[in-house]
Amino acid sequence: MAERQAHPLFFIGKEQRMRSGMRVALLNTFDTNGGAARAAYRLFQGLGRIGIERTLYVARQDSAHPDIVAVRPESPAEKVDWEWREAAIRAEEAPYPALKRHDFPPFHSERAARAELLERRLKPADVINLHWTRGLTDWDHFLSNRSPDVPLIWTLHDQHVLTGGCHYAGGCTGFTDRCGCCPVLESDDGNDLSFRVLSRKRTALATFKGPLHLVAPSRWMAEQAERSALFRDRAVHVIPNGLDSLRFRPRDAGVLRDRLGIKHDATVLLCVAHDLTDQRKGYGTLRAVLDGMTMPDGCVLVLVGHGPARHPKHVRTIEVGNVASDDDMALHYSMADLLVVPSAQDNYPNTALEAMACGTPVLGFPIGGLTDLVGRNERGFLAASSTADDLAHALANALSDSHQLGVRGHAARDFVERECTLECQAERYAALYAELHAQAKGV
Repeated sequence: MAERQAHPLFFIGKEQRMRSGMRVALLNTFDTNGGAARAAYRLFQGLGRIGIERTLYVARQDSAHPDIVAVRPESPAEKVDWEWREAAIRAEEAPYPALKRHDFPPFHSERAARAELLERRLKPADVINLHWTRGLTDWDHFLSNRSPDVPLIWTLHDQHVLTGGCHYAGGCTGFTDRCGCCPVLESDDGNDLSFRVLSRKRTALATFKGPLHLVAPSRWMAEQAERSALFRDRAVHVIPNGLDSLRFRPRDAGVLRDRLGIKHDATVLLCVAHDLTDQRKGYGTLRAVLDGMTMPDGCVLVLVGHGPARHPKHVRTIEVGNVASDDDMALHYSMADLLVVPSAQDNYPNTALEAMACGTPVLGFPIGGLTDLVGRNERGFLAASSTADDLAHALANALSDSHQLGVRGHAARDFVERECTLECQAERYAALYAELHAQAKGV
């Protein structure tokens, strides 16, 4: 696994020349909706800032950026083709009632109804960078239609690319071999849909003869790729996600505290999740931890995200719902003394990165990208293990020393400015694009 670091001399010479005039196609199912979309869109922004010509292809477009192409049926014939493919996908999932119990199922196949639509919309590109493409790219159709002289880079926002269909494998190791008997599908069949999906992915990958590299935002995700049956022999690069550090910065949030009725000397814990009821995000674990602790007087828990959520018994809790604006979100991070990320499994959480950019330290389990972000506790606090008792111990330790909260918050901001700006991320990707483009062309 190769970790790409920014360096002032990185682009002198051949890579600088290869980068000039390079066209990059970015693919992600959404442009701004969800964590993967926000991460991919930020790379799209960063590449634009450093002068890379790029186009973002999406299944659903919510922003109005002119360099985004929405891949959707526009003619009666395209609609018929889309509906036929969609029906086939739904029919394959029908035998698994577990998938119907979720608003957003934690399992999807590698097929996409937009298979032919995407081919018609894609413009010529020198490099294609796939991101979270569930429902946008059909593996067999997409990979079999690619030219070997256009390198592919696949950025891993969760484990779906690596598995037989689940987005996070939890404790299951099926993706390291053949899948089957999938716990997400609640299946005891060794040849179930997860086995078939992984087999079809393997066959589709064999049809593409050009360079295909993976990018992982976290070292943990890179390790998962290297363990996987599909990609253990492929190159994996670690490039941390970036953000706009001028937008996400420490702000005076006194007005927000006043609006929420929070005293200026109160200790504020913040928990942020797109869906607070998502078990993987761990709010239930945090609530149980808080119920078992003696909290400082005046401590307030602020919840951001879709709910409703049950509140801890002994801690004043304020639900603010979804916060759409980055500027408003930066105020919420700046208002907090500590962001708690109680996820059981996560890649490189946007919430942690955003909070750190606003000078707010992060607390969570020693999992996924949190270990990269928090480091050896110099930028926040990690529990000693992934148990609720250790999370409670880490939280009590964090709340016992307000000075350390401030010190680690400053260190967090410094880390983001050094490693995780939009420009830093974009430069690292641009170097990889240029390197693979040169290899594909034999330069």
